[in-house]
Amino acid sequence: MQQRKVFPMWTLKRQFPILFNMILISGLLGARWFPKTLPCDVTLDAPNAHVIVDCTDKHLTEIPGGIPANATNLTLTINHIAGISPASFHRLDHLVEIDFRCNCVPVRLGPKDNVCTKRLQIKPNSFSKLTYLKSLYLDGNQLLEIPQDLPPSLQLLSLEANNIFLIMKENLTELANLEILYLGQNCYYRNPCNVSFTIEKDAFLNMRNLKLLSLKDNNISAVPTVLPSSLTELYLYNNIITKIQEDDFNNLSQLQVLDLSGNCPRCYNVPFPCTPCENNSPLQIDPNAFDALTELQVLRLHSNSLQHVPQRWFKNINKLKELDLSQNFLAKEIGDAKFLHLLHNLVNLDLSFNYDLQVYHAVINLSDAFSSLKKLKVLRIKGYVFKELNSLNLFPLHNLPNLEVLDLGTNFIKIANLSIFNQFKTLKFIDLSVNKISPSGDSPEGGFCSNRRTSVEGHGPQVLETLHYFRYDEYARSSSRNSYLRIIKSGA
Repeated sequence: MQQRKVFPMWTLKRQFPILFNMILISGLLGARWFPKTLPCDVTLDAPNAHVIVDCTDKHLTEIPGGIPANATNLTLTINHIAGISPASFHRLDHLVEIDFRCNCVPVRLGPKDNVCTKRLQIKPNSFSKLTYLKSLYLDGNQLLEIPQDLPPSLQLLSLEANNIFLIMKENLTELANLEILYLGQNCYYRNPCNVSFTIEKDAFLNMRNLKLLSLKDNNISAVPTVLPSSLTELYLYNNIITKIQEDDFNNLSQLQVLDLSGNCPRCYNVPFPCTPCENNSPLQIDPNAFDALTELQVLRLHSNSLQHVPQRWFKNINKLKELDLSQNFLAKEIGDAKFLHLLHNLVNLDLSFNYDLQVYHAVINLSDAFSSLKKLKVLRIKGYVFKELNSLNLFPLHNLPNLEVLDLGTNFIKIANLSIFNQFKTLKFIDLSVNKISPSGDSPEGGFCSNRRTSVEGHGPQVLETLHYFRYDEYARSSSRNSYLRIIKSGA
């Protein structure tokens, strides 16, 4: 008689979790059965209990049948689906995210070989039964208004690149729990509206949980009144705001990111339609406009035609870590820059492309105030445009204990003593691309058998990096997923 095998208890203990997980996964696989005719990719994210159905770019004209009933994430991006009704998501009660971007992209934004002439139609109560829905993306569908009857569970709503020109308070009353709202790119040169973009007074007042609001690229002429005090991020860039009033941000004591770039833009050499403010005047910012922003960490004032940066702006912004002042008219201010004395926690500073028109400076003039930036890690001063780089020019930076990146690209420097960088013990990266550096003034620019070049071919990656300063919207999203999308997971 064959002797029975006795397995030690520790072996059973090790095998039991494996068996249990196998049973659990097989149960989930059985529960997520779907027909082979479903023209979508279905994957299981077991650790997060997500069933992901991806129907991206499948040439669909309607929402397909056979979507698993336990689907949590449904993507229908880049198709030609003409309408959404309550029946569209029947039995899909577990949906947490719906991505329905780019089913009818505005004419000038969409593909020229497949122009959409009939905007997406959303019937009442199409989403109201989806009680677990947290994220809804409806960008690029030529919608005329914010959809109604949205579920109270919704935390993220994205409506960029539509034809929404009027924001009314009554359209937002159902969105009291919303945390993230994207309304950008509804009225600008690539998606013209031919009417005034209008926001009703106090339209956002009752959105007490809103953390992120994006109104970029909308031809807005003033900061909306009484924004929610819960906001931590506010994006108002690429509008036609000419003045920031003293009380515009008074109640935004929790704000951490503010982007006002592209209002009163510096239009010189930009590759897109650009209208400066009257007489090339700068964005007018009240000296006390930022007083309430005590939690601010990121401030972007790129391309605002600024000629001076008052110290008063930064009186109460003690936590600022990132400041973008690129593409203004601040070449002279860089030599004074008393405001830097107040930025003790600054980590990243961008002063690129502030060159004076038709001026080729002999040297770069840096204010002694740069020496006070003890936490600074990244300093970018592309496009100041000067001839010679020497140790004296960079003296205010010598004793910065945390400086890791120094970017002096695209300055057309001809003479440089590169040994000066030996004095910078913490530097990890120095960018001197797109310059014309020779070791001395007597050395020819292109010596015997020299192949030195300053063209795009010679500095491809660096030039491409520089080009972002001249894009209309550096952070513009396409229909493909990217890191800028903020996905709320079901467990959030």
